[in-house]
Amino acid sequence: MASLGQLVAGIAHEINNPVSFIYGNLKSADEYTQNLFSLLDIYQSHYPQSIKAIEEFTNLIELDFLRSDFPKLFKSMLMGAERIRDIVLSLRTFSRLDEASLKAVDIHEGIDSTIMIIQSRFNPTKERLQIEVIKEYGSLPLSKSGRKFIPLFSLRTNHLRSI
Repeated sequence: MASLGQLVAGIAHEINNPVSFIYGNLKSADEYTQNLFSLLDIYQSHYPQSIKAIEEFTNLIELDFLRSDFPKLFKSMLMGAERIRDIVLSLRTFSRLDEASLKAVDIHEGIDSTIMIIQSRFNPTKERLQIEVIKEYGSLPLSKSGRKFIPLFSLRTNHLRSI
């Protein structure tokens, strides 16, 4: 299990680097795009009668659609990057749960990480409806070992297969 934890931690690290780069640059790219659209607005206000080539290209690229779709596109990319970041964090948490040394482990974080890793299995299939996970956590002290989450992960996975 320790080898599996190291493998998962390594994969999470390798995924995290490019995703962090993308996630960190999305806000700037969105601002740059908005600035370009603002510049275009200024040009259009000062030169309302454009030449035929500009009008044709505006129609070709469907400028009105681009203006309305671009914010949605960036929002979608941001949501995707956040989802990948959450999965990576869950993989990191899960990989630390099997460390040999005793460390304080947040049980809620371990359960959440396990759920995040197997979340795709909650989707509806031909054989079953969508599975909804309702989390109602109480107050729990930190645990001295994360090893208990490995069997919990196996139990949840086996349970989902049996549904």
